[in-house]
Amino acid sequence: MVLRFISTIDINIPFHSDNTQLEFDNFYTLANGLLDIFYPTKTITVTSRDPTFITARIKGMLRHKNRLMRAGRTEKASAIAKRIGKCITSRNRRRLCSDGRKIEAKDMWAAVRQLTGHRQVPAAIEVSK
Repeated sequence: MVLRFISTIDINIPFHSDNTQLEFDNFYTLANGLLDIFYPTKTITVTSRDPTFITARIKGMLRHKNRLMRAGRTEKASAIAKRIGKCITSRNRRRLCSDGRKIEAKDMWAAVRQLTGHRQVPAAIEVSK
């Protein structure tokens, strides 16, 4: 499809220039225009509501996996799910790694609770009358 479209473009430049920079700028503008037509930029928004391990790359992979699942291509979706799992594991490992620094147990457990989504529940105190 791209090649068919490119073959129909009339690239006749009305004037010939000895300025190499100008010629390259014209080519670059044309090439970028073609890329924008056939491969548009995707925007992925990562909000504060997303878990901390979600990056734009992971969110894009999740969307791709969901598209494949809806299309019934479960084998390819399963392969992408494994890659997503590896990316999430890597991100969490880097987050929990101390990098040689001394880390307090309290801070480590707070990070674990944030990753797992568990909240620390205060102990119930019974008062007898």
